[in-house]
Amino acid sequence: MKNVSAQIVGWLKSDDLLRHSGILFSGMMVVHVCNVLYQMAVSRALPSEEYALLAAFLGVLTMIQRPLSTLTTGISHYSSLLQRNGRTGDVKRLLRKWMLLAGVPSMACGLVVVLFHQSLSAFLHLERMAPVVITGLALPALFLLPVLGGAANGLQFFKWSSASTIAGAFLRLGLGAGFVWFLYPACGWAMLGHGAGIYVSVLLLLLGLSLMLRGHGKSQLPLPSIRLYVLQSFLIQAAYGVLMNADVVLVKHYVPEDLEFAYAATLGRLVVFLPGAIVTAMFPKVASTGNATLYQRMVFYRSFRYTVLCVCAAVAGCFLFPGLLVRILFGMTEASDSLKQMIGLMAVVMSFSALLNVVVQFLLAQRRCKPALCILVFAGLYIAATCYLHATSWMIVWVSAFCNALALLVLFMYVARMIRSEEKRCEVKENEYGHE
Repeated sequence: MKNVSAQIVGWLKSDDLLRHSGILFSGMMVVHVCNVLYQMAVSRALPSEEYALLAAFLGVLTMIQRPLSTLTTGISHYSSLLQRNGRTGDVKRLLRKWMLLAGVPSMACGLVVVLFHQSLSAFLHLERMAPVVITGLALPALFLLPVLGGAANGLQFFKWSSASTIAGAFLRLGLGAGFVWFLYPACGWAMLGHGAGIYVSVLLLLLGLSLMLRGHGKSQLPLPSIRLYVLQSFLIQAAYGVLMNADVVLVKHYVPEDLEFAYAATLGRLVVFLPGAIVTAMFPKVASTGNATLYQRMVFYRSFRYTVLCVCAAVAGCFLFPGLLVRILFGMTEASDSLKQMIGLMAVVMSFSALLNVVVQFLLAQRRCKPALCILVFAGLYIAATCYLHATSWMIVWVSAFCNALALLVLFMYVARMIRSEEKRCEVKENEYGHE
């Protein structure tokens, strides 16, 4: 038994993807427990109308955060390449530049949200302005977090990155849940705790990166230009964010009377959480200028397989135990049949989205942005279709399922064909060298 355990531990240590995924997954599990406890606390304390509103605002923040993760992608990609080329000290220059470029627009966006809070509130059928104002105040931290997180991931500084995320999650739980339980059960108080958690994560990442990079000298070489890459990635990540998160906003806008959907959407998104560590650990390992090596191709397929296993387990749980999950997470003694069915459907939709994320991140790491831009077509199709098919939340979710599945199929087929082409090219070169 000891020998088997030693072999398993040795195998995990020898596999960088699994080892780093394990570090990130451990941190994410703590964060996930905090998020589940946060959802349990606020769903019990808030009336159904307030919880539906909170789900919509968290969906809005996630939709904003998704395209901003293009900064994570870009900074992670080029930090990894700088470190690989012996220029770790230049990551400090890269960080200063992009913190300035992200910081100024974030303050401007936050100011716009605060100034036009009435119009934004009307779109979500909201009579109170506090959640909108709090969202605007959270935007500066929301913009800076992907810049700092990208540098930490690119340098494979996973332990500190996990620690900052955990600290933010604990503060979100303590303040957000504490406010709605002990001060007043309103969406705005829960949002305030959420925003404070983002700021804490930013401050801890900034501290950790400062300590890590302090001893590395800067070179006189120019920094790589990443503007085009960031622009392309921004469009791709924004489209992916729409495919993954627009459902809660669309249902809130078109079917505001459906208060059950917020609970189903929250549970369905648990499927996306599980493989998040795998994708994060994969990215710096497959970063290149466009030519996938044998190792990188192997890492992609392993990442995809691990993600399939994670989402299958999560989807099975949502189908087999929807009533139990609702009881544990939201405190509902009895879930309606429609809610149970919607939980299963949302789990399937999110499984497509989780697998699509693996493919999209691989293409971005490989700087294959042009083929990945086709995801804009599927996001546009999703929004256009819901303009006509929105009588019920079921229609909106079925449209989401179709568009996510179609995007996954098209992009995965492209990646598989790209990998086969690379393998054939390598075989031809090997044969040529063999004849020589």
